[in-house]
Amino acid sequence: MTMPPRRNNPTSEPSSPDAHVLELLRSAGVAVTLFDPVGARALLEIPDAELGRRFKRALVKVAGLATVLNIEQRSIREESARRREDLRSNQGESTPARLIASAKLLHKSHFCAAIGFTPQKVDKEVAAQRIFSVDIDDEPYFPAFFLVEQIRRKDLAKVVRTLGDLEGWNKWHFFTTPNSALSDLTPLQALFYGDRKQVSRAAAEFAER
Repeated sequence: MTMPPRRNNPTSEPSSPDAHVLELLRSAGVAVTLFDPVGARALLEIPDAELGRRFKRALVKVAGLATVLNIEQRSIREESARRREDLRSNQGESTPARLIASAKLLHKSHFCAAIGFTPQKVDKEVAAQRIFSVDIDDEPYFPAFFLVEQIRRKDLAKVVRTLGDLEGWNKWHFFTTPNSALSDLTPLQALFYGDRKQVSRAAAEFAER
């Protein structure tokens, strides 16, 4: 296994972000080792770069599934810090920033890497209304739920096409908001459970408003 390069100053402390990342990696290593020791040894046989790519893909797929199941991805420590900050500022973090931080929205470059498409292929998929993006600071961000294996991509594409020329944020709102026509499930949850026809009808009604 390739060893990381030594720091120029071995006595210097890692920066706060580096320390946090190291802590997360140690936690992940402990979890994998305790959960599946045999699997942990198998991971050591994978080249470093490939292991990193697979780990990142796994992270964004989990984030996409969290969007589908409407699970708020926030650690206990993060939640406590957020509440303290909210008390000081009397306002919460903006929704787009929170969605990016939780990897529910991915910058185009990261989305391409995770889904295995070139930027040109992603542009074609957007033009064909099979996927969509939302704009944040004039940059395209893509929903991680397009990476969820439990929902067929062609089912998502059909709903996106049904939504037509609506803006990206309107499409995001449709997919992630509980709908009374779907027994108060979100369309993503309904697709997860296989209710494709009901979601298509709900999308058609939403597009006509």
